[in-house]
Amino acid sequence: MFIPRLRRRTLVAGTAVLLLAVAAVVTWVVWPRGTEFQQALRMLPSDVQRVSWTDWAGVRDELHAGDVAGSDATAESFLAEVQDRELTTSSLASASGLIAEGLGFSPLAAEWELLGQAQDGQIVVLRTDQDLATVMDRITGLGFVEPGDDATEGGIWAGGPDAIAEVAGLATYELQNLAFFVDEGLVLGSDNAGYLAGAVNVVRGDTDGLDVDDLLSSVGDPLAATVLVDDRACAELSLGTADDAARATAADLVEQAGGVSPLTGYVVALGAAGRLTVVFGFEDDGRAERNRTSRAALARSEDPAQMLAYPDIFRLDDAVQDDRTVVLTGTVRPGAYAMSSLARGPVLLASC
Repeated sequence: MFIPRLRRRTLVAGTAVLLLAVAAVVTWVVWPRGTEFQQALRMLPSDVQRVSWTDWAGVRDELHAGDVAGSDATAESFLAEVQDRELTTSSLASASGLIAEGLGFSPLAAEWELLGQAQDGQIVVLRTDQDLATVMDRITGLGFVEPGDDATEGGIWAGGPDAIAEVAGLATYELQNLAFFVDEGLVLGSDNAGYLAGAVNVVRGDTDGLDVDDLLSSVGDPLAATVLVDDRACAELSLGTADDAARATAADLVEQAGGVSPLTGYVVALGAAGRLTVVFGFEDDGRAERNRTSRAALARSEDPAQMLAYPDIFRLDDAVQDDRTVVLTGTVRPGAYAMSSLARGPVLLASC
């Protein structure tokens, strides 16, 4: 059938648009986006070595909480229960009431919160549906200097310690300099304006962010988590700060378990209903395979450095190898403080 030239061009153009649309849909479906936790960590600068995560929306669901955005008794009661059950690793939570009153947003009402720490700086990131226009009005009144460009899309609002001090009692240095991505509901803060600018470039997609997907594939979307990357895992969890007797007892326990290998990463993640995941990263799958049984054995032992028994902290359900990682899963015991017991050294489970 003869097709007039105009119709042929229209048909070709329409077909091209359709093919592009189909390709976009296929890419969206098959491209490995990962969990929300993984996507959030990719917003951090690539040199970050310690990450603290709180899924505030998930925590509110876990506790069946209502509106906790303010600084009233409801917010205080919610925060007390969250801290009592160790459902957060937030650096901002304890000052949430002052932040709500002074800056116009509450970490407790955010969707999630991240703190990334590196040798050259630190960055806090929150995703929230709170009114960021109100926040910008509030901080202007505190003395933050509005950026000349991109005030709502990554420009740096410089405040410093004097601006934060305008809120009586607030000493949250992570919020001395701020940046907003209003359309995405993102708030970024740091005490170092230069480091904050680098983090903004990551969020914009101009710079690659933190890539620790190999540690997170078995974690899902936890309520709270601590991630230690590269040498930070051994540095923070080393038994070096324990006394001689504790180190000697720990060495015997490690030998009885079959020995352990140095870590290249470490994750402690707490999920809903007390589900616990501990991930150990190693240089290769051979080391991971050798550590699967020893790590499981140590999870059933005592920790002389912390003067606790891991079975009193959590019940171990499984220990599996996943490529270069070993993943322990279990359930936290009622009243136990798993996140603090397993995320800060000296920890026998993560001994290097």
